[in-house]
Formats: sequence, structure tokens, C-alpha cells
Amino acid sequence: MNAESLTGYVRAALRALDEGRAVARDGVRAGLELVFGRAVAEEEIDAAITQLRLIPTFMSLEERVALVLESLSDATEEKPFLHEEQQAVDELFAAAERGEPFSLRVRHDFGVLSQWHASSLAEAIRAGRVTRADALSCILDGERLTTLLAGVNQITLPLEFRTTDHNGMPRVTRDLEPLLFQEAVEIPTPGRPFRMAITNESELRQVAIPEPETVAWLDETLTPESVLYDVGANVGYYALHAASFDPGVRVVAFEPAPLNVARLNTNIHLNLLGGAVMAFPIALSDRSGVLRFGNSYFVGGGWSHRGIDDRKEIPGETFFSGCVAYALDDFVRAAEFLPFPTHLKIDVDGPELKVLLGAMTTLADRRLKHLLIEMREDAEVLEAERWLAPLGFLLVGERGSGLGNRIFVRL
Repeated sequence: MNAESLTGYVRAALRALDEGRAVARDGVRAGLELVFGRAVAEEEIDAAITQLRLIPTFMSLEERVALVLESLSDATEEKPFLHEEQQAVDELFAAAERGEPFSLRVRHDFGVLSQWHASSLAEAIRAGRVTRADALSCILDGERLTTLLAGVNQITLPLEFRTTDHNGMPRVTRDLEPLLFQEAVEIPTPGRPFRMAITNESELRQVAIPEPETVAWLDETLTPESVLYDVGANVGYYALHAASFDPGVRVVAFEPAPLNVARLNTNIHLNLLGGAVMAFPIALSDRSGVLRFGNSYFVGGGWSHRGIDDRKEIPGETFFSGCVAYALDDFVRAAEFLPFPTHLKIDVDGPELKVLLGAMTTLADRRLKHLLIEMREDAEVLEAERWLAPLGFLLVGERGSGLGNRIFVRL
């Protein structure tokens, strides 16, 4: 075998991938035939190109060349070339022909993300639309398999129209989604529009029925220099609204519910607002510590959780997740890299007074001018007024807001 020629073929193929050009099949063919001393099949060439695409690009060109040469050497000494890949193809076809579920390994190798993907691929195999050569060339190349099955993998699904109850909670109980539908919807603001990802009925409600008082509060009080601390940010509707209002607005968002904080970060990234909005997966309370968080409804976009409020009783099963809590005063001292808030929104479905109690030093700073806090109990509102009045805050608007949103402004 001419090692120098083989190295040249490998280097040329990797350079083509780096430059976005098609890999020369004749070069790959010549390289493989040097290694094996025999003619190679077209599917072997396809599979070899797929393997080249998977090599990490953070490695230098010479490191990648050495890795490929080592792999080819191992193949000739220890096992036939593409042995594991051939096994995966055999297992895929055997399961499809017997009507059996695909193994996790096969699902991984061919990008079978759901039962609908599995049904579509199995049906295509049984109908002869996918050959073994096709499958071998598509291992770890979901884009290629998707293209191969274009126009074939259409499945008619009975759609389930799902809504929420008057509290915004799902009206159906379910386990993991068999199929996830995802759509980005656009929401206008007085500035520029933003987008939010919708995957279920709770997230749909978030964008379809925002709290008008909260939206109006943001629109009427934000300036290009404003900094909003959004406590209980959920999946980010108000945080994104504020950041989209003006390019100068900055937002710090707090959300301890695990599914919500994941979607919150997704929405921030979707809008390329990572420089304007930063999310923290923590709860705010009257003291800093490690707590447990009761997820009363384990669904992205859900609210009215039991959370860190042990007084709250929610019907149904509660799932507890670990939770780090901070007093806002401790957080502000620790996070010196963040701007100080001019606006504070607190909506945590229960322990709002605890959040206030842990924020008294922050609230005393005259840079903080606007406060919106959701409290439905009159006794809690009176207690909040008693704490905030000496700091210069005045309750404005109606005390009996239907949504329980109480707006304070510093005189």
C-alpha cells in the first residue's frame, strides 16, 4: 500500500469538507482500494464520506488525517471496514421486516426520534424504498436520510386539540409526548417583534393571553436605560417583551421550574437576545439556601406551582426538584457583573412577601423606581405597603385588580 498516496487522498477529502466543496468520490474510491486491495462498492464510498463529516472540526487538519489513517489501519487488522455499521443496517432491516421496535442503538444511528419516525422508516424499508446500501450511506447522517425519504414519510395523524383550564393548567394528563409539534410565533411590541416557541397548550396560553396590566406597565415605564429584574419569568414572555421594547433595555430573569427555565433559555436564544437577557435557574426568597421546588404541573409553560411555598396545597401529584434560593439582596451583592434594577416584577404564585423581605436593601436604593407585584390577598397588600411606604414607594392603580397585580412607583 502506498502510504503517501493514501495520506494525500485523505487530506484532499478533508480539505474539501472544510471548504464546503463536494468530496471527490474517485479519490475516496482510490484510497479505500489502496487499503483493502479490492474494488469497493458505492455504498462503502458513501459511508466513508459520512464518517469523514463526523470528525470534529476543532482538530487540526493533520490531526484529522492521522485519525482517519489510524481508523483505516484498525479496520484491516481487527475487524472488517464498516463492521459495526453493517451490523446496524442488518439489525434495522431485521426489525423492520419482523415489525419489531428498533433498538436504542439503531434509533440513535438513524435519527429515529419518535414512533412516527420509526413507522415511516420501517414502512419505507418494507416497500423497498430504502435499500441496504441506502441505509449504510445514511448512518449518522439524518439530513441525508430525510432527503432520501422526502415525499415518502408522510403520516396522517389524528390531531389532539388541547386547551387549558381557567387557571392556565392543562386539561389533560399525559406522560411524554409521542410527537412534539413546535412552532415559533411572533409577538409585536412598541419596539420590534419577538418570537416564542410553542410546543403545548400552556405555552400557547402564555403568548395568547398575556396580562394586559403587566404589558401596559412595561410599555408605559420602560426607557432605553431600564433594567428589569423579572422574578418568576416562566418561559419569558415579559422578559422578551421588555428586551424587544428598546435595544438598550436589559433583563435579568429568575425561574426555578426546570422545564420553564429550559424553554426560557430557548426563547432567549431564538431571538438572539443573549446579550440583553440573562436567565438564572433560581428562586428568590427571604433567605439564601438550598430548597426543594414543588412542580405541581410538570409541563413547560405551567404556573401556579407549589414551588417553595409549603403553605400551598395543589391537587394532584407534585414532583419535587432541587432548587437554589437567594435573597435578592444577596444576589445583587454576589452578581456584581449585572446592572442594578430600575424595574422589579414579582409573580411567584404565593411567596411574594418572602421575596420582598429578602430585597429590602435593594428596594431602599433609589435607582429602583418601579415595582409590580402580584398579590391577591388584601392583608398581604397592606403588609407590603407598610414595608414599602417608608422607602418612598406609593401604590398606584386599583387595589382590587382582578389579576392581583399591584403597581408601586417611587415618589
